[in-house]
Amino acid sequence: MSLRRQHPWMLGNVSASLLFWGGLMALPAYLLQGDLAIRLAQVVLFGALARVAGKRLQWVYFLSIMVTITVFHVIVPSGAVLAEIGGFRITLGALRTGVFKALTIVGMVFISLVSVRADLRLPGTLGSLAGKIFWSFERIMEHRDGMSVRRPFRSADALLTDVYGELAEMDETVAHTAGRKRTATRSSGAGRAAVGLVVVAQWVALIPVFR
Repeated sequence: MSLRRQHPWMLGNVSASLLFWGGLMALPAYLLQGDLAIRLAQVVLFGALARVAGKRLQWVYFLSIMVTITVFHVIVPSGAVLAEIGGFRITLGALRTGVFKALTIVGMVFISLVSVRADLRLPGTLGSLAGKIFWSFERIMEHRDGMSVRRPFRSADALLTDVYGELAEMDETVAHTAGRKRTATRSSGAGRAAVGLVVVAQWVALIPVFR
């Protein structure tokens, strides 16, 4: 959630609300996609955008998701046999289904990483609560380097206590993250065009699916 590593152009040209609504508009098209090659391209795209958005991607975590989901689908044979190991058949249909579903889940995580920024503010009571959650994550990410490897629990407890203390003293404006970080409260024309291009591309990619 930290904004420290986000690309300056994104911070200055794309507002948090535009990212959020852009992600919501792209998600249905993403979920409707059924082509494996396009799904792979989508995951690479949103992974790259997550990096531009300053998010650290835990590759070991995502790789474990990919392997686990794929293995569980390969257990149930389907389609042409690709290989047989000790009586266990690896089939094309099961492998393809497993990889596709694994990529879909990883891509959804990437979309959420791109769409939710620490300075996002939603209306209403629930929006205020969400804003405090985003702010808390931002503060934790900003100060996590101060955690001690030798004393992980004590240092983590101290960090969470400090964040809770700051959070308890806040009013409903929730820390004015956008003001402190000088993030765009309104998107520029270039920012709207960039987000719109990504969203439209997801829907255009559906054309082969419905032919």
